[in-house]
Amino acid sequence: MEILAVDIGMYWSQYVWPFTMFLIGLSLVVFVHELGHFLAAKWAGVAVQEFALGFGKKILGFRRGETLYRINAVPLGGYIKMLGQEDFNPGATAEHDPRSWQRAPAGKKIVILSAGVAMNVVFSIVVFVIVYMIGIRFVAPVVGSTKPGLPAATVVLPDKVAKAMGVEEAIGLPDGSRVLAINGKKIRRFNQIMMAAVLSDDDETFDLTVARKIKGREITFNVTLTPKKSEVGPFGEHYIFGIGRPFSTVIEEPGKEGYAGDETFEKYDRIVEAAGTPIENFPDITPALRSGAGKEVEFVVERKGQKVRVKVKPMEITGRTGGNDKENLSILGMSPRIRVAAVFKDSPAKKAGLKIGDIILTYAGENSPSRAELLEINKKFADTEVSIRVLRDGETLDLKITPAAGLVGIITTTEQDKVLVASAYPDSPAAKAGIAKGAVITKINDTPVDTWAQMYAALRSSIGKKVVLTYTTAGSKQKGDVEVLTKKTFDPEKYSFTTPAIGAVSILKTDPIRGNPLEAIAWSAEDTTAWMISVYKSLRNIFKGRASTKGLSGPVGIGAIAVAKGREGIVDLAYFMAMLSALVAVFNFLPLPVLDGGHVVLTLVEKVRGRPIPTKVMIGIQLTGWVLIGSLFLAITFQDITRHFFGKW
Repeated sequence: MEILAVDIGMYWSQYVWPFTMFLIGLSLVVFVHELGHFLAAKWAGVAVQEFALGFGKKILGFRRGETLYRINAVPLGGYIKMLGQEDFNPGATAEHDPRSWQRAPAGKKIVILSAGVAMNVVFSIVVFVIVYMIGIRFVAPVVGSTKPGLPAATVVLPDKVAKAMGVEEAIGLPDGSRVLAINGKKIRRFNQIMMAAVLSDDDETFDLTVARKIKGREITFNVTLTPKKSEVGPFGEHYIFGIGRPFSTVIEEPGKEGYAGDETFEKYDRIVEAAGTPIENFPDITPALRSGAGKEVEFVVERKGQKVRVKVKPMEITGRTGGNDKENLSILGMSPRIRVAAVFKDSPAKKAGLKIGDIILTYAGENSPSRAELLEINKKFADTEVSIRVLRDGETLDLKITPAAGLVGIITTTEQDKVLVASAYPDSPAAKAGIAKGAVITKINDTPVDTWAQMYAALRSSIGKKVVLTYTTAGSKQKGDVEVLTKKTFDPEKYSFTTPAIGAVSILKTDPIRGNPLEAIAWSAEDTTAWMISVYKSLRNIFKGRASTKGLSGPVGIGAIAVAKGREGIVDLAYFMAMLSALVAVFNFLPLPVLDGGHVVLTLVEKVRGRPIPTKVMIGIQLTGWVLIGSLFLAITFQDITRHFFGKW
């Protein structure tokens, strides 16, 4: 019974209650929209026959005066029905009634049609004001990471930053940098960094004001970034700076493996020291761990006011130099074999029998494929059954798999405990030294290496020296020379380390952003305007090919986001619903048939013509609109389901 109570409590807090709050919020958004139409119709003297929330069968209703108020079974919208307003039979009823929609002057019709949008905007502003007066924490506008090859990782920093860092040239925004403003405008949340790039126009540049603490001194500087197109992913191609979200030092989900002692991490532990180095911010962890590469590392965490020491096994390494940007790990252009880190439900990988921990030995005839090769094979053999051989717990298994539209439904990591080369990038230092696919590195100069982390540590201590790689291939022992090792060919700071023991840390958030009424109103107006403009910019970029329709979300996607926000708290959900109300306002006013904006256009056409649009033409327009909106609705819903319930690759 106790376990059952815990399960019920978990489902209630994680799913039922957040979804219930979302439905309440969605009902409010729809209610204020329809209330706007209703009040405007009453003002204009047009009779309102029905005021409904939702579609489909009536589950609750009552009549007051001339209006039937009803709540319907499908809570995905709402409507008011005015006397004489028939989309598919516009001239059939109340044509001569003075309170009919058809008899209303064009100016009053436009007011009625616009009132719903206006009420959504008012609702957004009011809710944003309340949120900012209560206080809300956003994901902090801090650089959590930079993606190789993208603007944030390749930008040359001002000379004063390089001087403070003690280097001739500083390239790439350092992790932990705080973005204070974009184009001179202060920002409050990480989302504003991402959206600036996503909504950018052709060749548009952005001036970021950044602050970073370097050797105990905070330096403020400016960099100019031009967004670059991303790889194809679950949201399609779009433009990005290549800046990842920031993390805190608080452990959100402790891992079950990777410990070197009896003490383990616990939820909400705060990391205060790693490898003997004090930790203030998450970016401090990586340089501390680099010093312990290939060895056991001791962490010190703060737990309920006490300091606890936790030892973990040698770290897993990620990063790239001299290799393909699609690889998880590349050292001197060498990449390891891939290991399955996750298998998505109902994916081709799941159906094929792949499991977490499997090392891929061959795939479609390719021996020891790297991650980049895996992605290419997926595309090449989309919807075609191919063979895949994996190593599982020391046993070799032969399986069959059919990539679906170039995806197999796994997340990959790398084989770390054996330096077997899956690929050597052309013209890389490793390739020039004679290293090829299948080689096993055993020594760096005179230092034996058994893991990729140990190879990293040996190379790290060889900067400025000539390096000899000892390796075996096809049963024979060989050696290959690498030129004097420089940071250009091997930069230790381009690598990071992780451990399954930590599992996951929480996202870094701002302190509560709270203002007086005037500040709250100013921030509210700013956010409402920004979200409304984002709709137009998104549509512009889709039409121009700068963004993909995969970035759009329908009911399933919106619901999933809302549930996630609901788990964070009612304030976060309220902010999301205010944002949604602003987006609904803009979408409803697009000049498409059956939407408010489309009706406004038709009203203006009738005003210019001096007479109503012919019935057959109007019916054709309405049918076209319903087909268009219905098709879009179904396509986006299918896309949402695919994105949220099936694998990424």
